[in-house]
Amino acid sequence: MLTSGQILDHAVELFGIDITIGVQLHPIAHLLDAAPTPGIPAEGAAEVASWAVTQGGGPYTPPTVPFPLRPTVPAILTAATAPDLNALAERLRLRYPAEHQLRMAALDANGALVFTQELGLAELAAAVLPAADAFLICVPALAPAADQRGLEGLHWVVTRLLGPGGCPWDVRQTQQSLRAALLEETHEVLEAIDTGDQHALAEELGDLLISIVAHSEMARQAGDFRLEDVLELVTSKLIGRHPHVFADLTIDGEGQVLHNWEQIKAAELAAKGKTRASALDGIPPTLPALATAQKLGKKAARIGFNWRSVDQVWNKVAEELGELRSAAAANDRAGVAEEFGDLLFVLGRLAAWLEIDAETALREANAKFRRRFMAVEQLAAERGLKISELDGMTLATLWNEIKGLDH
Repeated sequence: MLTSGQILDHAVELFGIDITIGVQLHPIAHLLDAAPTPGIPAEGAAEVASWAVTQGGGPYTPPTVPFPLRPTVPAILTAATAPDLNALAERLRLRYPAEHQLRMAALDANGALVFTQELGLAELAAAVLPAADAFLICVPALAPAADQRGLEGLHWVVTRLLGPGGCPWDVRQTQQSLRAALLEETHEVLEAIDTGDQHALAEELGDLLISIVAHSEMARQAGDFRLEDVLELVTSKLIGRHPHVFADLTIDGEGQVLHNWEQIKAAELAAKGKTRASALDGIPPTLPALATAQKLGKKAARIGFNWRSVDQVWNKVAEELGELRSAAAANDRAGVAEEFGDLLFVLGRLAAWLEIDAETALREANAKFRRRFMAVEQLAAERGLKISELDGMTLATLWNEIKGLDH
């Protein structure tokens, strides 16, 4: 049997690899087995199913994280027996493009070449290997710009755009000038989620990621922080805030998770020498008003400032609606605005009691109205009607017709 050193020597000679720039020697079996070990619940803790199982999406398939190879460094994959090329192709496609060119070789027990072939990754699954004592597959390094299925590739592209000889528009931007783009990309992500368009969601999440990497690169050049700092901070935060997953803390249900989360956040602030003067602190001022109302109510509720039952909330809604009616009847414009705001705030609290997100519910109602109204416009046009000239009765008839079709 050939030793690892002998295999590497043969590979360097066969494939013309320059080992001075580094090379990865990796058993194919280990590459195919690479998958994270499922977490082990703390003793006495209830086992938690995966997101896929919890959401009814089917059995859980673990990701290949971390990926065993660095795509920008050449790799030699080895096997003593003919490997499962279909499984290998599927694994390599996680990080390499389908058109990436590979080279395969088979050796006898003495190291003599008995087979060699060059092919694209897309062709690997259909390849046929001869009988041999050792199999080698050379996976050439990807150029940084071709490493498009990993964060490092995007990072390289953004640094190139913002570096010397980069894009003249990009280098004139600032974190402040890109603020509107960040907000726009966030809303486009939300739109994709609301419409259920998973392809669009993948694209819009990528656009949002561009903003994150770009802001980080600007900060790096300014000497403030790096993308690596961003990743370290958020990874450390997630691990620290989930001691029931990454440590030995035993919890009893989702409510305790949220309670622990708040305690850990408070401890993190204290460690930074910061405190919050109010239980309501920590809400971004740029949140939409309805979302802010929900946050305020939830934060107050966490320290006990809350109704005791949902019936009390319903009564409060009726009370605020009555006060709004009274203000409107009295033609009290300032009072109408105040009471209308109070009603919206209480409706946000009712949403929490009903276990729904008020901002999401309103966004979906807006989308539903837009969809139905545009359908009414189209229906009117198909019937030769001009919607701006229709009376209320006709519009209501068209609306109800569309409503009956839109479920």
